[in-house]
Amino acid sequence: MKKFAPVGFLLLLITFCHGRFLNSLHTEASHWRKLPCPNPEDILPCTCTADQDNRMDLDCSLVASEEELERVFSATFPFSTFRNFTLVDNAYLKTLTDQSLGIASFTGVYIMNSVLEGVESNALLNSFGTAQVINMQNNLLSSFPFETLSSFSSLVELDLSDNKLAFPALGSESLLILDLSNNLVDSVSATAFSDTPEISEINLGGNQISHIPTGTFAGHHNLYHVNLESNALTYLPEGAIQLTSSSSGTVILRSNQIADVAVNCITDVSGGNVDVSNNSLKALKEDVFRPILDEEAALDIKNNPLTCGCDIAWLIRDSSLLKLVAEGAACFDGELLADLDPGMFDDLGCP
Repeated sequence: MKKFAPVGFLLLLITFCHGRFLNSLHTEASHWRKLPCPNPEDILPCTCTADQDNRMDLDCSLVASEEELERVFSATFPFSTFRNFTLVDNAYLKTLTDQSLGIASFTGVYIMNSVLEGVESNALLNSFGTAQVINMQNNLLSSFPFETLSSFSSLVELDLSDNKLAFPALGSESLLILDLSNNLVDSVSATAFSDTPEISEINLGGNQISHIPTGTFAGHHNLYHVNLESNALTYLPEGAIQLTSSSSGTVILRSNQIADVAVNCITDVSGGNVDVSNNSLKALKEDVFRPILDEEAALDIKNNPLTCGCDIAWLIRDSSLLKLVAEGAACFDGELLADLDPGMFDDLGCP
């Protein structure tokens, strides 16, 4: 008579074999390519992720050298069109070479908070037609291929803040936002933005700019935001900043050494903001500042050594204009403008 194995033993055997089968499938699946990305093992230490619409992002923050990055991009890429390239907090990559990114193209390039010193001319060659944002803020950049900007047909934003760059020659038919804050810019010419016809935001704070030629920030139909805070400006000439956008304008000039301003130095900021706080203004000339307030633009003049003589009578007498002045505006002795008595200026014969 045949002997049959106990039912319990058979169940145990089936369970064991089933588990081995699943483990085998799992092990095999781990080597399958997760399309549209490349094989994960081939691009280590970079990682590729794709969303439900198959938009791929590539993060290479962990690369240890230029050579390693080039090796990653020499791997087989089933698809070469990516959304974003990211390299953040990296202490190794100093140069983005012409070979660094292989055949890949990107919509956004983000290399930030790292030690990048230079970008070679054709490092982003394959992204000339796709890149919309290039953000390389807070690195050690002393060179960038500005001569290629005109080749980026879709570029909207260029952020190179917190680096070691001088002011470059600029040329772009598509650029809207430029940020060169906290670099080594000591001057800008009157024609600095002539070849960026669509520019809307310019950020140059934290540099050493001491002079703005007439017309530097004029004639751009989209321009509504100019930031020149924390520079070395002492004077604003007529026509220095003329915004012509239909959007409410913003002009930021705080923390300079501005002691005098010309009539019509800032125009067309209707409904916007003008910040000249933390400067050296002693007088608030009516022919300079009334047109700004008449356009219902907010005016910040805190931390200026205002004498508060007859030059300010026009403002103190008009409560509707005074309401547009930011809180905290005070005379050199600390007395708030909001607390001044309009009658004092009449009593003292101010016109």
